[in-house]
Amino acid sequence: MDNSWIFMFKKICVIACLTLLAACSEDKTAIVDHSIDPETVPTVTSHDVQTIISDNGVTRYRITTPLWLIYEEAKKPHWTFPKGVLAEELDSAYNNASTIRCDSAYFDERNQLWHLTGNVRMTNVNGDVILTNEIYWDQHKHQLYSESFIHIEKQERVIEGRGYVSNENFTTYTLRNVEAIFPIDEQQLGIQDQQPAQPATPAGQP
Repeated sequence: MDNSWIFMFKKICVIACLTLLAACSEDKTAIVDHSIDPETVPTVTSHDVQTIISDNGVTRYRITTPLWLIYEEAKKPHWTFPKGVLAEELDSAYNNASTIRCDSAYFDERNQLWHLTGNVRMTNVNGDVILTNEIYWDQHKHQLYSESFIHIEKQERVIEGRGYVSNENFTTYTLRNVEAIFPIDEQQLGIQDQQPAQPATPAGQP
């Protein structure tokens, strides 16, 4: 066999191998690193959730939500509930003692602080209804507070104002700036309009 032909064949093979290696090397360097931003991309996404949350080992709350986003790797670890949430406080027999419902919520894990917004509706064991557009729930202090307008429907009267502070089950509260107190009209129970009403009696303390 002609040795020159064999030499030429080997040369072609070497060139082909080098070209292939160069192509592979180019492919590797062309890979883009798609890093994930922990501030905008949740660590966990859960749909149609109902779960129990404990406080110091004691079952305290039942959370129900259509969408739960957890940002564990964010600088400030937090949860968000962009489609609303229902939080129910449970007593020792796991009965519903009070509820909070809202359009959206944000939970700061480090500070154990909830920020509830949009059509916030709270009810307590006495049947009282509290309506507002924004409220904070501090689990460390076991306290809720808001500077937004508050509409409170009790058994015998309606109270409206701002500067609301209460315990976690909404049975004991303070309203710093009372704007209206008037006897309750049974035909108007459950009013969703949260604009201040004209007082039927002089404003006073709840």
